[in-house]
Amino acid sequence: MMPTMTISGPRGGIAVSRLAIGGNPFSGISHQSHERDIEMRDYFTIARIKETLAACEAHGVTLFFGRADNHIMRMLHEYWNEGGKIRWFAQTAPERRSLAENIRQAAGNGASAIYIHGGTAKDFRVAGDWAGFAEAVALIRSLGIPAGSATHEPDLHAARRASGVTLDFCLQCVYSLEGRRGKIDTHDAGEKFVDDDRLPALEALAASPEPTFAYKVLAAGRKMPQEALVDVVRHLRPKDGILMGMCPDRNPAMVAQNAALVERLLTRTRKTA
Repeated sequence: MMPTMTISGPRGGIAVSRLAIGGNPFSGISHQSHERDIEMRDYFTIARIKETLAACEAHGVTLFFGRADNHIMRMLHEYWNEGGKIRWFAQTAPERRSLAENIRQAAGNGASAIYIHGGTAKDFRVAGDWAGFAEAVALIRSLGIPAGSATHEPDLHAARRASGVTLDFCLQCVYSLEGRRGKIDTHDAGEKFVDDDRLPALEALAASPEPTFAYKVLAAGRKMPQEALVDVVRHLRPKDGILMGMCPDRNPAMVAQNAALVERLLTRTRKTA
């Protein structure tokens, strides 16, 4: 059985699987190449996205991290109407003109939690605007749901906590990325997946007082799951999780295999802790 974790919020705790599926492939965001972006867009019709989410649920994955844009919200509306139960933790969409309106829209369309995109969080940091960041977090919580933030930097969450801003959960990228920064209409120029980034990011995760999800754990498909997940799992606490994008166009068994591997690694770690 897939291990679970609890995210606390204004209205109590939300129990979710410690493995979550990420939505970047559904939107053709490969973090590999423009050609791979197009392949993902060609593959992921709405029907195939729903099939992938249903496969996740069948293998114990109850949590989906996806963009708060019209494409994802329309798909989820359809999926839930057809009986799907997966929870949606909504990522703010950097291309939207108003962060506050994007947050309200996500909450109004079924988000169980909302988190600030890592590129947007960096913008707040660079501007020295932790007050603006805190305002966005307060808005999310005022809507009755947990508030979080992602980051591509190993020290952003420590700086955010030092500024006095608390979160209900975090996301920590295991690579320091620039490039696309979450925007759907650009490509991955400038993104470098450097293995030396992994340890500082994972150490930052392990030092976080908040439940934290590690993401880009496979370097956007550049690494094999078995080799890449061992060092990630070693740094996770029972309150932490793993976020993985999955595109089964080349491997129809990908969801089942990834779920089985993560379940085995997390269970083994729990027994030896």
